[in-house]
Amino acid sequence: MSKQFKILIGIFCTGVLICGLGIGIAFMEFSTLSYGGKQIIGKTKMVTENVDVPFEPGEEQYLVWGKWGWKQAEIVTDSKVPEGAVRFQVTYNAERVTPYAYLNQEAKEFHFTYRWTGDDWDEVGLLMEGKDLVLQNLKERKIISLEWIGVEEVVVLVNPKNEGDVRLVY
Repeated sequence: MSKQFKILIGIFCTGVLICGLGIGIAFMEFSTLSYGGKQIIGKTKMVTENVDVPFEPGEEQYLVWGKWGWKQAEIVTDSKVPEGAVRFQVTYNAERVTPYAYLNQEAKEFHFTYRWTGDDWDEVGLLMEGKDLVLQNLKERKIISLEWIGVEEVVVLVNPKNEGDVRLVY
């Protein structure tokens, strides 16, 4: 074996050793971290509001399109809801979104959605706030989940007399 080949093997083995040490140290540092839970970034002003959408009951059922994340499995009946209306009871962050619902009469479908609002909606500002929270918690040896709140919960309600006229679909 030539002298150059022995030097290259020595350099390679030294590199593998240093990489192994680095991985071991990184694993030890990471294994000492704990989970710090969820932290909310941005302004929050939680509001619960009812959004009523009227409809004409008939022979065909109307569909209510649910969104991913809804906790509701079926439509709730409530005698306080006016007859011939679907009520979306929405808990949302008024600093970030404005909820609205509408009826597509041709397709006989109710849709619930929301618009982004807020004068201070600033992606870079939220990014910097999130970065600061992550670094602060890393100094305390914690890993956190960051979350901003838009719509927290939606409950679909109808009058008991209209229970058979409306069906929840995912």
